[in-house]
Amino acid sequence: MSLILISLLFLRLTSCVLPGPIAGIINIPIDHFDPSDTRTYGNRYWMNDTYYQKGGPVFLYDNGEAGIADSQATQDTGGGSASYFAPLELAIKYHGILILWEHRFYGGSLPFEINETTGLALAGYDAYKYLNNEQAMEDVVYLATHFQPPGYSKKEGAALSSPLTPWIWIGGSYAGTRAARSRIRNPDVFFASWSSSGPLQNVVADWTYYNPIAQTMPANCSADVQAAIAYADHIITDGSADEVALLRRALFIANNANPKDNAGISTPEDLSYWRIASILAYPFQGSFFNFQTFGYALGLSTFCRQLETWTPFNSSSFNLTSPPSVITNNTDDSPATAAGIAATHGPQNAFYALLYAIIQKGITDYQMFPGNPRAPADTAAWFWQLCSEFGEFQVSSPHNAHNLVSRFYSASATETNMCYSMFPYVPARPNIEAFLKYGGWDMKPSNVMFTNGGIDPIGTIGIQATTEQNPQAPNRPSTTDVPRCGVPPRGNQVYGQVWPGQVHGSDFSPNPFTMSAAVAEAAVALFGKALDVWLPCFEGKGG
Repeated sequence: MSLILISLLFLRLTSCVLPGPIAGIINIPIDHFDPSDTRTYGNRYWMNDTYYQKGGPVFLYDNGEAGIADSQATQDTGGGSASYFAPLELAIKYHGILILWEHRFYGGSLPFEINETTGLALAGYDAYKYLNNEQAMEDVVYLATHFQPPGYSKKEGAALSSPLTPWIWIGGSYAGTRAARSRIRNPDVFFASWSSSGPLQNVVADWTYYNPIAQTMPANCSADVQAAIAYADHIITDGSADEVALLRRALFIANNANPKDNAGISTPEDLSYWRIASILAYPFQGSFFNFQTFGYALGLSTFCRQLETWTPFNSSSFNLTSPPSVITNNTDDSPATAAGIAATHGPQNAFYALLYAIIQKGITDYQMFPGNPRAPADTAAWFWQLCSEFGEFQVSSPHNAHNLVSRFYSASATETNMCYSMFPYVPARPNIEAFLKYGGWDMKPSNVMFTNGGIDPIGTIGIQATTEQNPQAPNRPSTTDVPRCGVPPRGNQVYGQVWPGQVHGSDFSPNPFTMSAAVAEAAVALFGKALDVWLPCFEGKGG
């Protein structure tokens, strides 16, 4: 998701001017596994064949859980003011073709009619039952084996199809898991792949997500968030009626102060436990400028500064009739202490400080980006995937008393409030086995490079996760020694790299703020090192 958000805000590093992309549509079966169902739909893709020379590979960039806008297609394929984009650089270096692939049910690749307002498919379950891992993986198999790009003869298209041409799948995040699984599921179709930031070990409740965040935040800030959350949870579960009423009013004020996300709440009593937990989780879950995408400096540093310099000059006077300004306004000019607000002024004041910092973050987010980065249909499709198969709900840990999010931010609450409310027909539990059957973080495919950001919260369930991030991680060592073609790395090793200090999906394009392409260039060089070994063994019949 981070790659999508970044591309909405920033142009990548400009290098030269190139032609625009070729837009294609391939008619794909809605159901690949029922021969009696002859229905098809048009799935979109874009390609750049500028650098293609006979025998060169096809690099397929899987855009994952978002549609592809024309501007992104032009940018990523090098049209107009071109930029450094890792898949494009690989196509240039290896005289190949670059394809951008749009996932079924996203963007304009819609098998069924949708409600333009809600984004939901009008056919309900009869539509969404075709949005699953196996159908979506088979879509790309179908493209690779039935490739007929615009402007090419039938014979030329057949020559570019797999297994006559090496197809290399590249993806980040969810698409990164697909890239990795392609070498387990269809090694005869996809010769190699690059999986960046792929959360391969699907779980229903992913409480380890917050570990890298807490480990990166200053100790006083993480301690104060944890103390404030513990205070709120205690009041909700064990507080007196007056304490609960006061807490609800403070949260109601915080909710209404967010200019983007305050609908449907008219009184403090309207706040469900889930809504309360969501308000408190905003810095880590609701914010556009989040840690996962932007890291600490841009995602949380201002939030932590405002929390730690909050001044408790009027919090003691807050009551059921106090004006909202008691919560929303603060001079935030107190000297920050190493111990933090909770240790200096008590957990109740840490709670008020947290609300103030949350309010300010919501206002700043809205000023910077008031719109919605996702189309309604994309949001609905991704929620269906999360709720039906993918799981990975980023929730509170039942094993840790020091959480960054409330205990009411749980998997069951997520399913009730996010899944069942939108999809009454969704399975009771995500079928994560649909993904785990390919090996999860224990998989050992050949011809795959894995990369991850060292502080990526999603990396805690990635193949290169460490026990420091996730106590259950297998601690698989990474190696930059290229394994032989068609052979997995030795022992439990993983070919690839963990980029120190980097976040989610940070190795396809330049950093959008420093405009440094160093990590992306290093990633291209590392994958190129492997392709130099692997490609010579391609014999026109798969990997």
